[in-house]
Amino acid sequence: MLAIFLGIANTFVDGGFANALIRKIDRTEADNSTAFYFNIAVGVVAYLILFLTAPIISSFYSIPILTLVLRVVALSIVFNSLAIVQQAILTSEINFKIQAKIALIAACTSGGIGIVMAYADCKVWALVAQILTSSFLRMLLLWSNAHWKPLRIFSMQSFREMFNYGSKLLVSNLIVNISDGLTGLIIGRRFSAESLGYYNRAEQFTYFPVNNISSILQRVTFPVLSKKQNDVVALRHYYLKIITITAMLVIPAMALLGIFAEPIVVTLLTDKWISLVPLMQILVFNAIWMPFSALNINIICVVGHSDHVLKIELLKGILRIIAILLSMPYGIVCICVSLVVTSFICSFIYTGYTKHSIGVDWLQQTRCMIPYILMSAVAAFIGYAMSCITSIVMARLFIGIASFVTVYFILLMCFDRENIHFVKTFIPHQQKKLIK
Repeated sequence: MLAIFLGIANTFVDGGFANALIRKIDRTEADNSTAFYFNIAVGVVAYLILFLTAPIISSFYSIPILTLVLRVVALSIVFNSLAIVQQAILTSEINFKIQAKIALIAACTSGGIGIVMAYADCKVWALVAQILTSSFLRMLLLWSNAHWKPLRIFSMQSFREMFNYGSKLLVSNLIVNISDGLTGLIIGRRFSAESLGYYNRAEQFTYFPVNNISSILQRVTFPVLSKKQNDVVALRHYYLKIITITAMLVIPAMALLGIFAEPIVVTLLTDKWISLVPLMQILVFNAIWMPFSALNINIICVVGHSDHVLKIELLKGILRIIAILLSMPYGIVCICVSLVVTSFICSFIYTGYTKHSIGVDWLQQTRCMIPYILMSAVAAFIGYAMSCITSIVMARLFIGIASFVTVYFILLMCFDRENIHFVKTFIPHQQKKLIK
């Protein structure tokens, strides 16, 4: 229920300055320090606003405890604001090994604390502790590994340059957070808390693999693509390769989730969560487009057209809100279907701008996906058929996934060995060679 407010606040904290720093080839210490102080100031202001408006938000949901919950959990915004520049520096250096270690330590530690508190019947405070521990640990580890400290400098010239680029990304990210969060807001207001729980869990299960894959690809490719921003031919070639690799990873992952949604849910959450299975099976078709949308936005940012990103997200946000409002009277399932339709329509919007930026259109990108759709379909058919030999849920899941992965990998080795080798370019030392 609070995710939309926290998401909006964190968007303000970034302000698009992280991307501006990574993209800036001639970045100086004045740029880093200016972004650092700006982020902290915005983080503190955002926290104070949430602190003061917490009673209003609590009243909106008619849940009094949300006032205290929001005031505590919103401290994560301040922690996040203290580490944005450090992460941008590590990203621009193509240093993802350290970032991966930091993420793993923060996730395992905070997750362990959350689980212990949940078993101790701490209820919602288990989630609050998990979020705060994760953001605090992440901040400390980024500070200790980035080996950077701010100078006592705030350059108005640097601020204007980064703000001119980042402000469009800020507004576009705000639109994304509002339109994404509006779904949960409407369900939480119009339907029961139980229905919101089913929808949120379906989103988490479905979007977890694509969010991680697209996040990794975005973070890894953005600094590399930024180095090639003045060579359109090389940029176009490398970008199509990235689309191909994304399709290779995302499409089979979504096929697995769609086909084996029921045994996955029953195994991990027990059959009392069975109601989220149909929601997951619909949302996988929405999730497929998410990483491709993110990569299109990425390339538009690389070439410096952040104003185009704003236009895209504004149009997507309007379409999404209209779709949700029109489908709302017909239930949550219809809302999920409307999100799928909206994502498909929006794919033509952002690829239109990509064509304008580097000459890669919707058809070219879709052609990159077709081989993996066919291979995933074959693997899914065999995997599902093999899983039907037993009625034991865990055995079905293991046999089905193992069969799917085996068949898909064999097909890749037979028909797409070249792109398997290209995946190696995402290894940090290989990327540094590629940049040079």
